Amino acid sequence: MRIYGLSPEELASLEQVAATGNRDAQLDLADCLLVGHGYEKNPERAFEIYNTIYYNGVSASTENNHYDRVMDGLIYCYNNGVGVDRDEDKASRLSAERHNSWDALDEK
Repeated sequence: MRIYGLSPEELASLEQVAATGNRDAQLDLADCLLVGHGYEKNPERAFEIYNTIYYNGVSASTENNHYDRVMDGLIYCYNNGVGVDRDEDKASRLSAERHNSWDALDEK
């Protein structure tokens, strides 16, 4: 989805669809909030969205695009202290988890 230059109507629609549990819309919303496109930057809320999706069970084997986007968002946030306290160890663990998830798929 295009996240740059969204109209107020498109943003309202994105919020509504995200609220229904649509993962694509949730991730688009998190991306918008993280970088401040169409919204006032709200990195804490963006992190919260990525984190919620992660803990609700997103995996490389079933939702590749979602998994990549969630992991990219979380790793970025932890590495840079965006929306959460900086925690390079957590970012490294998530990066290793991501790498191991893809390796496990290659072994099947």
